Amino acid sequence: MFRGIHFRRSWRYIYINSNNFTKLPKRSYNVYTKIRCTPLTALCNHDRYLSTDKSVEHIVDSVLDQSTYEKVCAMTLDGLNEYMERLVETVDYLPGSDIGYSDGVLTVNLGPNHGVYVINRQTPNKQIWLSSPFSGPKRYDFVGPKTGEKGKWLYRHDDETLHDLLQQELQPIFKDQKLDFSELPYSS
Repeated sequence: MFRGIHFRRSWRYIYINSNNFTKLPKRSYNVYTKIRCTPLTALCNHDRYLSTDKSVEHIVDSVLDQSTYEKVCAMTLDGLNEYMERLVETVDYLPGSDIGYSDGVLTVNLGPNHGVYVINRQTPNKQIWLSSPFSGPKRYDFVGPKTGEKGKWLYRHDDETLHDLLQQELQPIFKDQKLDFSELPYSS
């Protein structure tokens, strides 16, 4: 089975055979010539250095079918968009703040002091992705019944929901207001 480095090595192997190796520096040419002359099966023996003792279990992607995912995702992002617009409109201490929502991408710019949140749907994975200036990127899976009537968006690495994370990170920014993301669609 091929793994990450094998793809790179097989790419180099294919690259060398493509008549472009005359553009490579002399030193690189010698390294690539050795790789090119080595059978691909010999290059695959490096997997013992890449493998770990722990097996990695893949979590099932989503319980929702495509149309239910689209509906649940649209309701979640619409709810977040409306709530964030009301929040930003009520404060005057966030210069340069702006909210944008288009094609399933919600951008919440809280000015130069607090950064930009980007929340968007990832249709192929049936996930919602969040990019936070404080906690970084996260991928949320829908957890709930297949009908999508109730449920929540959960980050499986720390079992924290999308709405809980936004509550924790945005409450210090909007300190004079009591935030409540639990009233939004699919928050619990």
